[in-house]
Amino acid sequence: MNYREPDFEVRPSLITGDTAEVYLHRTQRVLRNQGLNPVVVMEFSVTESGVLCGTREVKAVLEKVTSEGNREVWALSEASDVTPGEVCLSVKAPYSSFGLYETAITGILAQSTGWATAARALSNAAGTHPVVSVGAHNVHPSVAAVMDYAAVVGGCDTGSTELGARLAGTQPINSVSGALLQIIGSPIEALEAFDKSVAADVPRIAYLDPRGDVTEQTAEIAQSMRGRLSAVRLARIPGGKRIPAKVILEVRSKLDELGCPEVYIVLSGHLSPQRISELLEDSAPIDVFHDSGYIASANPIAFRPNIRSISDRSIPQEMEPSPQNTRLIRIL
Repeated sequence: MNYREPDFEVRPSLITGDTAEVYLHRTQRVLRNQGLNPVVVMEFSVTESGVLCGTREVKAVLEKVTSEGNREVWALSEASDVTPGEVCLSVKAPYSSFGLYETAITGILAQSTGWATAARALSNAAGTHPVVSVGAHNVHPSVAAVMDYAAVVGGCDTGSTELGARLAGTQPINSVSGALLQIIGSPIEALEAFDKSVAADVPRIAYLDPRGDVTEQTAEIAQSMRGRLSAVRLARIPGGKRIPAKVILEVRSKLDELGCPEVYIVLSGHLSPQRISELLEDSAPIDVFHDSGYIASANPIAFRPNIRSISDRSIPQEMEPSPQNTRLIRIL
């Protein structure tokens, strides 16, 4: 897939090295005192299979800290399927220009690849049904937008944060919030207030109160918002229980009975590939999946940095070196 070039913010704390591991600061100090600053080739290899993400953010970092004409950066494309041991990124530059950022580079690749891999698993399970990442409330705000971007790289249609959607070149999507419902008092009143205040091109996705009968709420909202309702969002049923396929079928039947076949059904919550597959196998008429936890809680996929050569001289490797990866393309 081709993605628009995202405009990643490179924070000052990254540039100053405040987020780098202390041994890298000490390495720079020692080399500076020794008068050493060789041109090195450092490779970053993935340790598990997954969906690569993060190379464009790494590019933004290296573009700031290395000098044009004195660097070569090669990488696999975002969304590439990768295998254990595969070199995904190669940097050739004077060590002092980028060595301090080893922590940032591996961290960006590890976290983003973990999120993208989780998104791909959900997307594969959902088949032709769109999946949206709505888990920003489960991660630190400093990475929420990057998570949404990674989710789109992995196969989600979009995310729920403004910045994440801009990075991915999509539009953010979510339903009426639970807070609005609670403050205004009912799903109908909340959606009608939403309808009067929000731009007409924003989908009207009703949030059904999990404390009440979602089929009855669907009927009331569909009749009140006839012609303006885009979708109903199902999360839970009374008691905090997961929505069973039977209830989703009842909601679909009610919408069709009321002459609203265009209104689609969104299922939200902490999803999983297994949960999605089970619901679709049970013929649950779900149109869109909103994941709030599976992607957000994905484990990072570690990357291993390794210096391949110093001043064009190959150096002994701890393990058998990987062959030259012909899939790498030059990005800087």
